[in-house]
Amino acid sequence: MAVGTLMATAEQNRRRGQEVNQHRDLRYNIPPKDARDRINRRATERAVHENLRRIEYDATHGPPFLRQFSSHLRQVVWPRNFKLEKLKKYDGKENLENWITLYEIAVRSAAGDEHVMANYFPVVLDQAGHQWLLGLPEDSFDSWEELRQAFIDNFIATCEQPGNKYDLERIRDSKNEPLRDYIRRFSDMRLKIPKISHDEAISAFIKGLRFHEALRNKLLRKRPTTMAELLATAKNYADAGDAEKLIRDDARGPDQPPRRDDSRGRFDNRNHRRPDNRDHREGWDRRRDNHDDFRGKCPATTTMK
Repeated sequence: MAVGTLMATAEQNRRRGQEVNQHRDLRYNIPPKDARDRINRRATERAVHENLRRIEYDATHGPPFLRQFSSHLRQVVWPRNFKLEKLKKYDGKENLENWITLYEIAVRSAAGDEHVMANYFPVVLDQAGHQWLLGLPEDSFDSWEELRQAFIDNFIATCEQPGNKYDLERIRDSKNEPLRDYIRRFSDMRLKIPKISHDEAISAFIKGLRFHEALRNKLLRKRPTTMAELLATAKNYADAGDAEKLIRDDARGPDQPPRRDDSRGRFDNRNHRRPDNRDHREGWDRRRDNHDDFRGKCPATTTMK
């Protein structure tokens, strides 16, 4: 009797514990797959409903700057959490086609299409771009390609134009200029030239070497075939020049006077020069005056006839 009572009590406690656990967390009664599918389906339905609402609102009450777009172009489905980060606004100075290419890549990476490109385009323009876009008549553009080409045609004359090989040939080294500075100026100009062959760039680099004869003779003896090979050779010569300068400075020491060809010594010598030699001139004037006085006091000599 006692054993049966204990077993009945244990069974009741076990059932009571299951009921308590079920009331605590209802997820035990719902399969995980069904709950996830239900949440995703509701989120998709809300996104579709919101996009349809935006399309209807924009078609009827579009903002003023979007009236330059046709009703077809204004039907845009914005991606969820759409945002372009680290995209610089066009200020009219950069290369126009390169900037538009970067803008298209940024929109594509954020899951945007051509309608998103066109409707978000006014956000990345500066004041000049806004004035140009708002001054156009209504329904001026029906696609992103039309807007892109019109923008290029309008601002192509004011943007920075790419260089050519003649701009690269005007880069010359100057006297007492470190070789590394010349390499940096030459490389910066070469990056602004979109289409230039390796042979043309190498010729321009050698032509600009006027005061670095060792490197110029090296390149003339064994002409490199690619810019990578040229820059590697120039970098080795620049490193050797820097190391030689450090060794020369260490050997001279801080107490030794600078050499004659050292710019610092030249400026120091100028600082130690006598500021004015007026006293010396006055000394010469006094001696000349004394000599004139002595000549005046001498008796006149008679001329023998």
